[in-house]
Amino acid sequence: MANQKFSTQSNNYTLGIILVVVGGIILLKKLGFFLPLWLLSWPMVFIAIGLVILVSQQFKSGSGYFFLLFGSYFMLKKHVDLPDGFEGYFLAGGLIAVGLYFILNQKSIKIPDYNQSMKNEPFGYNAQEAEVIGDENSTTSESSTNSGFDQPEILTSQAFLSGDQRRILSKNFKGGKISAILGGSEIDLSQADMTEPAMLNIEVALGGVKLIVPPHWSVQVNVSNVLAGVEDKRLYAHVTPDPKKILKIYGSVILGGLEIKSF
Repeated sequence: MANQKFSTQSNNYTLGIILVVVGGIILLKKLGFFLPLWLLSWPMVFIAIGLVILVSQQFKSGSGYFFLLFGSYFMLKKHVDLPDGFEGYFLAGGLIAVGLYFILNQKSIKIPDYNQSMKNEPFGYNAQEAEVIGDENSTTSESSTNSGFDQPEILTSQAFLSGDQRRILSKNFKGGKISAILGGSEIDLSQADMTEPAMLNIEVALGGVKLIVPPHWSVQVNVSNVLAGVEDKRLYAHVTPDPKKILKIYGSVILGGLEIKSF
């Protein structure tokens, strides 16, 4: 399993597409083509970021929907004559949409199947995924407390306008998903262990994630980052990495930060 192909270089696919689109619009304007004013407004940048993230992650990204709603709100407010009270309806609808996303995403987490080919995946993970359904009565399901001591095999951390702090003690950690939108998450895996390579989906928008991993784990990072910082502070390991302990991180970091460190 350790020989599965997974690029350790930062995947700036999202940033590349955004730059190409923005550059193309500027070029068309310079060549004299007529472009509507709304296409050149700053909310369009956030709409474009949201659409690119959603397309690249198969419409399964909370940060993508957030940027799409954020940009759409200011686009409508700036260029459309809307009735009084529009902000309240839009805010209510946006909160309902975000709530439904978190509720539906909480019920199941998908992690890659390592036994299948991964050659067609842009981030190095497989499209055929094993769906893990949360069981309230199972000892392997995630706990719902902040600043808690959890033993989930599959991690779910969601911080929206809030903070989430976890210490994971599972000895069969398989990965999961960390989402920080306008919030922050601190996940301590220093006491965790794994029996096979684990995949962790990181999704950050206007927030931050701090990840503490055991010093003998090998961490491979391949995330799309736009105006963000992805910092691996484990530059000088004091122990030899275990070739069987591989944590593969993918996802997107937009206007935020991802910090990886070990004690």
